[in-house]
Amino acid sequence: MYQVLIVDDEPIVKIALRSMIDWNELGFHICATASNGEEALEMTCRFHPDLIICDLKMPIMDGLELIRAVQKKNIDCEFLVISNYEDFNYVRTALVLGAADYILKVSISPEELTEQLKKLKEKLDQKSEKEEHLMSMPEPMLHQERHAAWREFFTNKNYELSTLCSVTGFDETKMESFALCQISFDWYDQNLDPLPSIDLLQSTLKNALEPFNNRRIILFSTSNTLLVIPESELTLHQYTIAGLAARISQLFQYYMSLSPAILYQSGIPDLLEARRVYHDFQDLLELGFYGPLGQVPADALSVSHTIPDISYKELSAEVLALPKEQRLSHASTRFLALLNACEQQHVLPSKVIQYCVRFLGELEYHTADISSVTHDQIADTSEIMRNALNREELEKNLNDALLAVFSPKPPESQNSNYSPEITQALSYIKGNYSRKISLASVSEYVGLSSGYLCRIFKEETGVSINAYINNLRMTKAGELLRDQNSYIKEVAVSVGFEDQLYFSRLFKRYYGVTPSEYRTAGHL
Repeated sequence: MYQVLIVDDEPIVKIALRSMIDWNELGFHICATASNGEEALEMTCRFHPDLIICDLKMPIMDGLELIRAVQKKNIDCEFLVISNYEDFNYVRTALVLGAADYILKVSISPEELTEQLKKLKEKLDQKSEKEEHLMSMPEPMLHQERHAAWREFFTNKNYELSTLCSVTGFDETKMESFALCQISFDWYDQNLDPLPSIDLLQSTLKNALEPFNNRRIILFSTSNTLLVIPESELTLHQYTIAGLAARISQLFQYYMSLSPAILYQSGIPDLLEARRVYHDFQDLLELGFYGPLGQVPADALSVSHTIPDISYKELSAEVLALPKEQRLSHASTRFLALLNACEQQHVLPSKVIQYCVRFLGELEYHTADISSVTHDQIADTSEIMRNALNREELEKNLNDALLAVFSPKPPESQNSNYSPEITQALSYIKGNYSRKISLASVSEYVGLSSGYLCRIFKEETGVSINAYINNLRMTKAGELLRDQNSYIKEVAVSVGFEDQLYFSRLFKRYYGVTPSEYRTAGHL
């Protein structure tokens, strides 16, 4: 039997609703009635009804306020609202807030009410079946299900809080404020081979979090780990979130000789705000492009999406207005100053890279008749720049490109043919980019030491092995995302990324937009 709370300030309406149909026959039981939203909220906290049928216009607290208040307390129930003809704006707002449907007060009939209740019972039955399924799961499987729900909640802005609480058993009515701490490792930038196992990461973090028992949430991956900790736990153990971040950093340095980027923020009032902060973290982590972040309070950083000083067309015109012998030096100097300004103002690296590519394209367009560099060569260089993992790589790639653009002919020493070993390496990478490729596996395939292969690969191709692999993977990912039927997680796996979060971050760095935005932003 599903419990129903009826809320209306008119006694005759409450009586009519109670007597209009056989509630028990439909699988419902009226557990209580209320005359206004404030009284209804008290009843809701006491009885936890499955369904609330409420008027929209009531004294003290109206129906919309009641819906918001119940949602804030995260009591999982359905709403069926009662309205008048002139209440359409109220109804629309109620539906946006999640109300299942509405019925007109002046025309309520037993048939209409029965039909609405049948639909709501079907919905409630589905919820109940899902809960029973979760409860019947073995504990390890249930743990995985809950972990997946937490991950989905933080990464997917459309994942409802009520669904999270249903799957995990989390009770937001007893919630306090939170602290978030995100630990990030940019493995591909560090050329680590092999990558540390997730077991080692877990054991190191477990050491740091030993005092906190089970009153925290840990979302693990090999590149990003998110901690969600109730503020009271920090207070209980006399920690600040900054102190905890420092302890985590020290342990990773001691046990693994690693210095992760750690972002943290405290005083987050609820989980919905925690999710918003988490998404802010993802932009802030990109600032590691300019140099190691270390331990940073997230509210001390802000990301800019605007390139300072001058547009790429204006800079191109400025450079091309100079005598030919001054162009290269001036372009390099101006661009160094621009990069410095971007770093100081925390401009999102994807915006900086996008600017570089457009600037280079503008120069190539206006020098096509005097430069020996082909459009295809510029396009290849642009792709390399999009995959720059740090500022140093971007500077080198751009300076190399500027040298080529302003050179009347290519350097005599330039050789378009790769050595047999590098040709073999490229062939191996192209044939295995969808799998887990390590430097050791490539080295073994071509019969060279890892160190020597790294050196000659960068000498001949202009990029590191990791940069080349990521460039290839991102290109293929862009192609796959044009298929509207493919899931982003499937695309990530098909181009060699087990960690969807890291894939999305690298994709945004490369293309300037997230995979979801790429699919809907005119790239198809």
